[in-house]
Order: sequence, then structure tokens, then C-alpha cells
Amino acid sequence: MKKTTLLIITTALLTLSGCGGNDDGEISFDDSGITFKNVNITFSNVITGTDNSYLTALINQFNQEFSGQIKVAASAVQPADLYDNLPTTTSYKKNADVCLIHAERVLQFAGQKNEEGTSKYFRELEDIMSLARISLNGEDFPEQVWANMRLDGHQYGIPFDMHMAGIYVNKTILSELGLGMPTNRAEIVHAAQKAIEKGYKGLPISTGYPDTYAYINAYFNWGGKQIVVEGEDGFDPEQKLSDGTVVPAQPGLYYKDACFHAVKSFGQLIFEDHISENKLAVDTNLNEFFNGRSLFCLDGIWLLSDAIRYSTAQDFELGVIPASTLYCEESNPEYTGDIYTNGHIFVMPKNNMGGEKTARQQASMKFISWMLEHSADWAKSGKIAAYRPARETEEYLAIPHLDGFGSIDKFRCLQANRYTYAAFSPSQRVNTFVLNADSMPSDEALREKIAEYYSEGISLVKSDISGGN
Repeated sequence: MKKTTLLIITTALLTLSGCGGNDDGEISFDDSGITFKNVNITFSNVITGTDNSYLTALINQFNQEFSGQIKVAASAVQPADLYDNLPTTTSYKKNADVCLIHAERVLQFAGQKNEEGTSKYFRELEDIMSLARISLNGEDFPEQVWANMRLDGHQYGIPFDMHMAGIYVNKTILSELGLGMPTNRAEIVHAAQKAIEKGYKGLPISTGYPDTYAYINAYFNWGGKQIVVEGEDGFDPEQKLSDGTVVPAQPGLYYKDACFHAVKSFGQLIFEDHISENKLAVDTNLNEFFNGRSLFCLDGIWLLSDAIRYSTAQDFELGVIPASTLYCEESNPEYTGDIYTNGHIFVMPKNNMGGEKTARQQASMKFISWMLEHSADWAKSGKIAAYRPARETEEYLAIPHLDGFGSIDKFRCLQANRYTYAAFSPSQRVNTFVLNADSMPSDEALREKIAEYYSEGISLVKSDISGGN
């Protein structure tokens, strides 16, 4: 674990444990179901900013409906704090009963085993669902999203949402240019260049978040694989560690030709097509688009409610096209239209405040199930509901522009496994290297930078395996 002051550790313990107290309540069973009485549970989540207001409204609604039965005490935690301090909060038995975390982190922690061969950090959920009389299965979730929550035959996470990048479009400017909605890279570039001629911005690309989403989209659509096994094209002997473990191939680290083409495609937008400036600060793209000065904006679905609000205030018509459109070009024979998708996932940590109390575990599962059933309300914050029945409600279908981010059958997650995050974490900086360059880097410089981050990813995995952090 990283060195941390006692004050920070103490704060993390207090934050993650919430304020639910130790009143475990009661449960009773009959043919009609389970009755809860005064069961308190704690819920830590990584939802901050405007999104947290949507989540808080849902929690308040749950507490009202289940008054006297189940009470949820929620606390929002910065993602880095929750992930970095999970080993400590687990050791001190101060975890919340339920956590909402990012998808790529689930198996990172679930895959770390104790002496008994089970996960050190997260509970297996099958028996808890059965005891709580909650029926959830893969048929109600996108196949890959559900599969990514499973390891060694056990379910460790329940998907809540899916989120991805998209390209926001000022359709009023587009109409002024006499153009229709673009369907490929050439049309995006042409429209952006025409907008610049008229005094607008084209497609400003900010350095930093969310360029990770954009980069992985490009990697997927240049034929990038995540798992390259021994004997397949692209396998590197360095992937096979001394203990026989084969490190998964992650974007930008292992399938190097795809990484090269993906990164170069961003440099070309800046230094050859001239539809974005280089070295743009974070959120520059948003400021230009929200104020009606830019034709396109490449950013996350989580900004949809803001985009709707600003387009109304600035009196322009809003549109959205999938981020993968940017990589549809004649020179790319690998194009699939796949859309990189992340998500928020419910997990139930071990060593939580409630310990092994059955009432709290079953109440926690009831809470998770209820949140899925009401996830159309959560989708209004700018998310795709993971739970199919929620996506089929009139309320969900009435949310504008969600379909603009792409078809669910094109959504593609990182193939989660024990080493996903450690192997992947350096890769986004390859793209940042290009966005911050003074001129288009040479092919040789790009490949050298890719090799540098490749080695860093391998080193992080080796450190992870050996118990470092």
C-alpha cells in the first residue's frame, strides 16, 4: 500500500464506514417474501459532482419507501481514495456494506486471493442473492458486461450503468454550413474545416480526461486486441512472467501496431487536418461547445444533461454521434465501429461494518435490486442503464440523445481480469504525449514512446504480483 499519513487513513476509515451504526435489525421469511425491520446499511460510492445529486435522490426515495425496514447511509468518496485505501479499510474491518465502483476495478480486487483461496476484498454474490430471493442473471445485462463481473465461477459485481464518449454536434452550425450529420472521419474533418473557415472551432481535443476513452476507441477500431495468447500474432515473450503468468494485452501496451495507428490518428487531426489546436487545457473543448462556438465536442455521455441545458440556453440544436465514427476511414481496414464502454458496478466488500450479519447482507442485495429497477432515473444523469428491464421503460426511452452514443451491440468493455488496471494504467499517456507535442512526432518517436509505456505496464504488473503497490 502507498505510504499515507495516519490522518488520511483515519479519514478514509470514517468515510468508507459511513454512519449506519451497528444496529443490524431483523429479518423474517414467509411465502410472500422477506420482511426487514430496522436494518441499517452503509453505501460508499465514487459518484461525485452533479451526478451525485441524481444518486442521492434515488437513495432518499429508497429510504422513504423502506422507512422502518431498511435505511441506507451513503457517502461519496473520491475514486483514488476508495481504491488506494481498500486494503486498509479491509484490514480494520471498516468497509461499507455496499460500494459502487468502476468496472475495471472489480476483478483487480476480486482476483486477489486470501489463504483460503477466496477474494480478500469482495464477497461472492450468488448465495446472498439466493438468500435475499433476488433473481438476477446475464440475460438482463449486456453479455460482456455481465461476464466481466465473474471470476472462477463466482459473481463479484452487479452492473449499474454503462458510460462512454461520444461526439456532440452543434446541428445549428452544421445546417449553416449546408451539411448533414457526418457518418465517417472524412465527413467530420470536412465539416470541422468548413466551420473553422466560418470563424467557429472545429473539433477541439483537450489534453487529459476523457482522452482515455477516445484513445481506447481508436485502439479498438484499429484492430487492437486485449488478450493475446502465446502462439497468436502480437504475442510478446515479455508477457510471460517468470511464474508462468501471462500478462493480458491491454490497449496501447501490447498490440503495438494498433496503438501506433490509434495515437497517430489523433496527431493527424491536429497537425495535418488542423481541426484542433495542440496543448489544449482540460475542458477547453467543453467551454467552446457549451457556449455555441464549436461544431463538435468529443467528450463523455455523463455530460449529456449539461449539453442539453447549455444548448437550450445558447439556442442551438444538439445532436450526438458515436465516438467510433471518428475512426471510420478508407485507410483503416480494421474498423469495426466498436465503442469503448466503462461502467459503475455494485460490489459487497468483505470486512464491512456489518460483518457476517445476514440481515445486512440481504438488505444490501435488496437495495442493489431496487436501484437496478429504478436505474432509468439514474440514466438521466447521462448513462446507459445496464439493466435491460430499465432500458425498456417509457421513462428511459424518453431520455433524449442516448441512442446517439451508439448501439449496445457495439459496446465493448475492457476484458477484465486480475491485472487489467495495472497493465493498462500507463497507456493513456501515449495519447497525451501526442496532444502535447509541438509538431507531429515522427513514427520512430511514437514507437519509442509506446515501448516505454509497454515496459512500464509490465513493471506495474510484476510489482502487483510480488505484493507491491
